[in-house]
Amino acid sequence: MKTTLQFSTLKKFAAACVLMLSLTATSFAQSNSEISADVRAEVEKLNKNIEQDVANKDFSSIVDLYADDATIIAPGGKKIQGRKAIAEYWYSLGTATSLKSEIIELGGNGKVIYQLGKWTVTSVKNGTEQTITTDVVLVWKKNTNYEYKIQLNSSNNAVAVNGIQSNSFEAAKN
Repeated sequence: MKTTLQFSTLKKFAAACVLMLSLTATSFAQSNSEISADVRAEVEKLNKNIEQDVANKDFSSIVDLYADDATIIAPGGKKIQGRKAIAEYWYSLGTATSLKSEIIELGGNGKVIYQLGKWTVTSVKNGTEQTITTDVVLVWKKNTNYEYKIQLNSSNNAVAVNGIQSNSFEAAKN
């Protein structure tokens, strides 16, 4: 009987330890991935700057937001690296009249931030306005000047064209 009681107490103690470790790990994970209000506001401001720069066709200001060793993974999987290639990519979007950024999720540790969201780009081609919405992942990294720079920008094929949902294969044909 005494052995059964000790075993039962030991099981309860072990269960309590597992629960405490689980709660501690969950709390640690949350505290390391939650973004402070100040960092969130800064990333939101950077996104608004991108929107304004597209409207003003100030693509050099957008290029300045990228780290020197940044990478863009464009729809279709094309990898763009280096300042010159990134500048060429943004200047090729010269028909864009607006970009609307929607932040769905921010996470990270303050030094490196990930942003999941959507970009809706409106452009005019051959006199016709077209709006394309794409999922986007940005990785912002704080540099030595304490400024956030884009380390990675990855977009998939359009998920909506002119407000109509499409799969990536249909969008790629347009």
